[in-house]
Amino acid sequence: MSRVQWFASVGAPLDDTDVAEIRAMLSMEPLLETAEIARADDWLALTRFQLAQDFDSSWWEFEEEERQRLWALAAEQLSEEELSARLGALNEALAAEVGDGAKSAASRAGISDPELIRAATGAALLAAQQNALAVLAGLAVTHYFSRKLALFTRGRWPLGLYQGRYVTF
Repeated sequence: MSRVQWFASVGAPLDDTDVAEIRAMLSMEPLLETAEIARADDWLALTRFQLAQDFDSSWWEFEEEERQRLWALAAEQLSEEELSARLGALNEALAAEVGDGAKSAASRAGISDPELIRAATGAALLAAQQNALAVLAGLAVTHYFSRKLALFTRGRWPLGLYQGRYVTF
Protein backbone atom coordinates (compact mmCIF):
# COMPACT_ATOMS: atom_id res chain seq x y z
CA MET A 1 0.00 0.00 0.00
CA SER A 2 1.34 3.43 -0.85
CA ARG A 3 2.19 5.87 1.90
CA VAL A 4 -0.90 7.85 2.80
CA GLN A 5 -1.67 10.51 5.38
CA TRP A 6 -3.73 8.49 7.82
CA PHE A 7 -6.23 10.66 9.72
CA ALA A 8 -4.95 13.88 8.12
CA SER A 9 -8.50 15.12 7.37
CA VAL A 10 -10.33 14.10 10.54
CA GLY A 11 -12.54 16.88 11.84
CA ALA A 12 -12.39 18.89 8.62
CA PRO A 13 -15.57 19.48 6.63
CA LEU A 14 -16.36 16.77 4.10
CA ASP A 15 -15.42 17.84 0.59
CA ASP A 16 -17.29 16.80 -2.58
CA THR A 17 -14.96 13.83 -3.13
CA ASP A 18 -15.53 12.61 0.43
CA VAL A 19 -19.30 12.87 0.02
CA ALA A 20 -19.21 11.09 -3.34
CA GLU A 21 -17.07 8.29 -1.89
CA ILE A 22 -19.36 7.90 1.11
CA ARG A 23 -22.49 7.89 -1.08
CA ALA A 24 -20.93 5.27 -3.37
CA MET A 25 -20.03 3.14 -0.36
CA LEU A 26 -23.48 3.44 1.20
CA SER A 27 -25.22 2.55 -2.07
CA MET A 28 -23.42 -0.81 -2.08
CA GLU A 29 -25.23 -2.21 0.96
CA PRO A 30 -28.98 -2.33 1.65
CA LEU A 31 -28.45 -1.66 5.37
CA LEU A 32 -26.68 1.59 4.52
CA GLU A 33 -28.23 2.84 1.29
CA THR A 34 -30.83 5.07 2.98
CA ALA A 35 -28.49 6.42 5.65
CA GLU A 36 -27.85 10.12 5.82
CA ILE A 37 -24.25 11.28 5.79
CA ALA A 38 -23.06 12.88 9.02
CA ARG A 39 -19.71 14.06 10.31
CA ALA A 40 -18.15 13.96 13.75
CA ASP A 41 -16.79 17.51 14.09
CA ASP A 42 -14.10 16.89 16.67
CA TRP A 43 -12.57 14.34 19.02
CA LEU A 44 -15.26 14.99 21.65
CA ALA A 45 -18.01 14.16 19.15
CA LEU A 46 -16.02 11.08 18.18
CA THR A 47 -15.92 9.96 21.81
CA ARG A 48 -19.69 10.41 22.15
CA PHE A 49 -20.24 8.37 19.01
CA GLN A 50 -17.98 5.57 20.24
CA LEU A 51 -19.83 5.38 23.54
CA ALA A 52 -23.18 5.30 21.76
CA GLN A 53 -22.14 2.35 19.60
CA ASP A 54 -23.18 0.02 22.41
CA PHE A 55 -26.77 0.99 21.64
CA ASP A 56 -26.75 0.62 17.84
CA SER A 57 -25.05 -2.61 16.83
CA SER A 58 -26.66 -3.29 13.42
CA TRP A 59 -23.75 -1.78 11.52
CA TRP A 60 -21.13 -3.70 13.54
CA GLU A 61 -23.07 -6.95 13.10
CA PHE A 62 -23.31 -6.33 9.35
CA GLU A 63 -19.56 -5.75 9.06
CA GLU A 64 -18.71 -8.81 11.15
CA GLU A 65 -21.03 -11.07 9.13
CA GLU A 66 -19.55 -9.72 5.91
CA ARG A 67 -16.01 -10.26 7.20
CA GLN A 68 -16.90 -13.87 7.99
CA ARG A 69 -18.43 -14.35 4.52
CA LEU A 70 -15.33 -12.95 2.84
CA TRP A 71 -13.09 -15.12 5.02
CA ALA A 72 -15.01 -18.20 3.86
CA LEU A 73 -14.69 -17.15 0.20
CA ALA A 74 -10.98 -16.43 0.57
CA ALA A 75 -10.52 -19.75 2.40
CA GLU A 76 -11.64 -21.48 -0.79
CA GLN A 77 -8.42 -20.17 -2.38
CA LEU A 78 -6.00 -20.21 0.56
CA SER A 79 -5.60 -22.20 3.74
CA GLU A 80 -6.71 -20.74 7.06
CA GLU A 81 -3.05 -20.49 8.07
CA GLU A 82 -2.14 -18.61 4.89
CA LEU A 83 -5.06 -16.21 5.36
CA SER A 84 -4.02 -15.54 8.95
CA ALA A 85 -0.41 -15.06 7.89
CA ARG A 86 -1.31 -12.60 5.13
CA LEU A 87 -3.54 -10.53 7.38
CA GLY A 88 -0.90 -10.59 10.11
CA ALA A 89 1.76 -9.43 7.66
CA LEU A 90 -0.50 -6.61 6.47
CA ASN A 91 -1.08 -5.55 10.06
CA GLU A 92 2.66 -5.55 10.79
CA ALA A 93 3.42 -3.60 7.63
CA LEU A 94 0.92 -0.84 8.40
CA ALA A 95 0.79 -0.66 12.20
CA ALA A 96 3.53 1.90 12.80
CA GLU A 97 2.50 4.17 9.92
CA VAL A 98 -1.18 4.11 10.88
CA GLY A 99 -0.39 4.56 14.58
CA ASP A 100 1.83 7.55 13.81
CA GLY A 101 -0.95 9.09 11.72
CA ALA A 102 -3.48 8.65 14.52
CA LYS A 103 -1.09 10.08 17.09
CA SER A 104 -0.28 13.08 14.87
CA ALA A 105 -3.94 13.83 14.18
CA ALA A 106 -4.81 13.60 17.87
CA SER A 107 -1.83 15.75 18.82
CA ARG A 108 -2.86 18.49 16.35
CA ALA A 109 -6.19 18.61 18.16
CA GLY A 110 -4.57 18.69 21.60
CA ILE A 111 -5.60 15.10 22.35
CA SER A 112 -3.19 12.71 24.05
CA ASP A 113 -5.59 9.96 25.16
CA PRO A 114 -3.81 6.69 24.32
CA GLU A 115 -7.14 4.81 24.19
CA LEU A 116 -8.48 7.08 21.44
CA ILE A 117 -5.24 6.76 19.51
CA ARG A 118 -5.38 2.96 19.83
CA ALA A 119 -9.02 2.99 18.73
CA ALA A 120 -8.18 5.04 15.64
CA THR A 121 -5.23 2.82 14.79
CA GLY A 122 -7.26 -0.34 15.31
CA ALA A 123 -10.13 0.91 13.16
CA ALA A 124 -7.83 1.69 10.23
CA LEU A 125 -5.99 -1.61 10.54
CA LEU A 126 -9.30 -3.47 10.64
CA ALA A 127 -10.40 -1.65 7.48
CA ALA A 128 -7.16 -2.69 5.77
CA GLN A 129 -7.73 -6.30 6.81
CA GLN A 130 -11.37 -6.20 5.68
CA ASN A 131 -10.27 -4.84 2.31
CA ALA A 132 -7.59 -7.53 2.05
CA LEU A 133 -10.29 -10.17 2.54
CA ALA A 134 -12.36 -8.55 -0.22
CA VAL A 135 -9.30 -8.66 -2.48
CA LEU A 136 -8.55 -12.29 -1.64
CA ALA A 137 -12.20 -13.18 -2.24
CA GLY A 138 -12.03 -11.47 -5.66
CA LEU A 139 -14.57 -8.77 -4.77
CA ALA A 140 -12.47 -5.68 -4.02
CA VAL A 141 -13.50 -3.66 -7.06
CA THR A 142 -17.14 -3.55 -6.02
CA HIS A 143 -16.96 -4.08 -2.29
CA TYR A 144 -18.06 -1.87 0.59
CA PHE A 145 -14.84 -2.65 2.51
CA SER A 146 -12.71 -1.33 -0.35
CA ARG A 147 -14.60 1.96 -0.31
CA LYS A 148 -14.30 2.09 3.47
CA LEU A 149 -10.51 1.72 3.26
CA ALA A 150 -10.44 4.42 0.57
CA LEU A 151 -11.94 6.84 3.10
CA PHE A 152 -9.21 5.98 5.59
CA THR A 153 -6.53 6.49 2.94
CA ARG A 154 -8.04 9.91 2.17
CA GLY A 155 -7.37 10.85 5.79
CA ARG A 156 -10.87 10.19 7.13
CA TRP A 157 -12.14 7.84 9.82
CA PRO A 158 -15.45 6.23 8.79
CA LEU A 159 -17.15 5.49 12.09
CA GLY A 160 -20.28 3.69 11.01
CA LEU A 161 -24.03 3.74 11.22
CA TYR A 162 -25.71 5.50 14.11
CA GLN A 163 -29.42 6.40 14.30
CA GLY A 164 -29.86 6.27 10.52
CA ARG A 165 -26.76 8.32 9.81
CA TYR A 166 -23.40 7.11 8.54
CA VAL A 167 -20.87 9.07 10.59
CA THR A 168 -17.41 9.95 9.34
CA PHE A 169 -14.70 11.81 11.21
